[in-house]
Amino acid sequence: MTTIYVKNGTPLETQSKCASCLHAHIVSGYRESEELAYCTVAYGPPLVVPSKIYHCTSYTDRSRPTWKQMEDLAIDILPLSSAKSAGFRKHRDRDSPAEDEEESELEAVDR
Repeated sequence: MTTIYVKNGTPLETQSKCASCLHAHIVSGYRESEELAYCTVAYGPPLVVPSKIYHCTSYTDRSRPTWKQMEDLAIDILPLSSAKSAGFRKHRDRDSPAEDEEESELEAVDR
């Protein structure tokens, strides 16, 4: 007997979306039939999920960090300030005022 393949058919023996959802509260027993899932996405009391869920519009992956957690882990990078100005320098421009004083003293001695 040949097997029939249905494209985009209902998956068999898969894990429920609730198992990896942030809003799920799952109580498991020893058997597979002893499992209760509660959805806490609503602001009211938790909703009982009667069966395994394939797709949920309020699904939030539990392993993905929130924006606040990513901000806390981020390293602040400050731009480096350069003491020198960009571009070409004129001959008159000096790097420090101490050099100006030394050169003005040397010029006075040479005269």
